[in-house]
Amino acid sequence: MGERRLLYSENVILDAIEAKKRGGELSAEVIREVVGGYTSGGVPDYQMSALLMAIFIRGMDYEETLALTEAMADSGARHSFPECVDKHSTGGVGDKISLTSLPVVAACGAPVAKLSGRGLGTTGGTIDKLESIPGFSFDLSEERMQKQVQEVGLAITEAGDLAPADRAIYALRDTTGTVDSLPLIGSSIVSKKVATGAGYLLYDVKSGSGAFMKTTDEARELAELLVHLSESLGIKASALITAMDEPLGSAVGNALEIRESVSFLRGEDSPADLSEKARVVAAQLLRLKGIPSPEGVVEETISSGAAYEKFARFVSAQGGDPQTLEDLPVSKEVREIVTPKAGYVARFGALGVGRAALLLGAGREKKGDKVDPGVGVEVLVKAGDEVEEGQLVARLYGDRNVERAEELVLKALEISETPVERPPVILGDS
Repeated sequence: MGERRLLYSENVILDAIEAKKRGGELSAEVIREVVGGYTSGGVPDYQMSALLMAIFIRGMDYEETLALTEAMADSGARHSFPECVDKHSTGGVGDKISLTSLPVVAACGAPVAKLSGRGLGTTGGTIDKLESIPGFSFDLSEERMQKQVQEVGLAITEAGDLAPADRAIYALRDTTGTVDSLPLIGSSIVSKKVATGAGYLLYDVKSGSGAFMKTTDEARELAELLVHLSESLGIKASALITAMDEPLGSAVGNALEIRESVSFLRGEDSPADLSEKARVVAAQLLRLKGIPSPEGVVEETISSGAAYEKFARFVSAQGGDPQTLEDLPVSKEVREIVTPKAGYVARFGALGVGRAALLLGAGREKKGDKVDPGVGVEVLVKAGDEVEEGQLVARLYGDRNVERAEELVLKALEISETPVERPPVILGDS
């Protein structure tokens, strides 16, 4: 029986490759069979690679993309949190919006169930950042997660075995140059979110030099696809298109970003871009959930201290010590960087700052690399700021590759002789 199954999968994948390379459409049945065959080992890497390249070149229409999304979502276990809200970010440098907006949303009465991952790139993902809190654990069964959502209103754990087909296919895309395909990107993102099971979902699609989507038009096209796929699969969804030419906020690094997030949740002075975006995301999630006057509710929740109290309770529920939030340990090796000339900051490039943080040990170049939670970069000026020669503009935390990291940060700092208008944080919605 197993031999017959293997032969059938091989015939299907060969037919699929032939059809797609000639620009044909794949039926939902064929897509499901191919995904199942690859996940079970019946379809070898070289054949799946050929199909992915054909899709990369020829594309997929909406019905094909929807079928692929659903097949990958169904390839493993699926959770069910229909009353919960969730958000997904397409990634960026200093992106701590889950850490800042979700406790606010939960404190406003909208329960949050989030399955997240570890980062591969400039810094760790949400999981890595939270693990910089001593004792924090993601060892949550679905039953325990359900209970925590009911009792605390906020639970975050690792994605685990959800959408295993997507995990396998993404790894193959990463090694075959087929990552940059809109249907494959959209189906990958939404399949994991469908498997997570939240009923309300906001996508934060980044645009800019430090983002995967470099232009606003590209970001808008992806945002529209993500929302359309989600709505087709029973999730109430919307999207924001946000700027990622500069790091978000000041902190780039795991413990540094937790520290900055805590400051925001306490209602303390925070970088203007972070403060604005976290509020907008929180209000949009509440609006999706149907909570009236969301902007006012968000302000009250932050100013009253309820947002920070919710975060501290969440940390405690998952084994962390809220007392450590007062002074999270970061590297004692600190190098200060000053500007070489006076003028106006035209841009503090996200990509260069992110690469510096990676060199210091804040992120991973490849899966399995160990992240140092206490290292990173702190940027102290933003586009539009006026600076004097010799002014402190950044700090490096850590003692690895410091000279090279400093070079990257200085190269990322662009100074103009004439005043520069501060760019917007929110570029659009969908």
